[in-house]
Amino acid sequence: MAVYTHGSGFGRFVLIVILLLIVAVAGVWYYNRTHVITAGDHVGKAVDAIPAVVGKAAGEATDKDNLDKVGDAIKDTGQAASSALSKTGKAAASAVSETSADVKNASDTHKADH
Repeated sequence: MAVYTHGSGFGRFVLIVILLLIVAVAGVWYYNRTHVITAGDHVGKAVDAIPAVVGKAAGEATDKDNLDKVGDAIKDTGQAASSALSKTGKAAASAVSETSADVKNASDTHKADH
């Protein structure tokens, strides 16, 4: 009669590990089987979240700091546009003045030749 003192402890350990794995796999399978989330569930959650999202966006859009930043950006853009128009106006006036002087000189030269 052979007695396995060392091997029986290891066999029991392997059996317990296998049983734990079977229980874990069965638990995951059961959870997935009973907790199916459909497309309708996702749409329902999205519809339920709309008021909160819209409220948050409205709050951010009317926030004083955000409005001040937008106002400053518009003011800076207006100043830059005004400066660009002023420079363009000066350049156009200078070009018209030079062209006028060239036309006058050409006219004077033409009169002197005839």
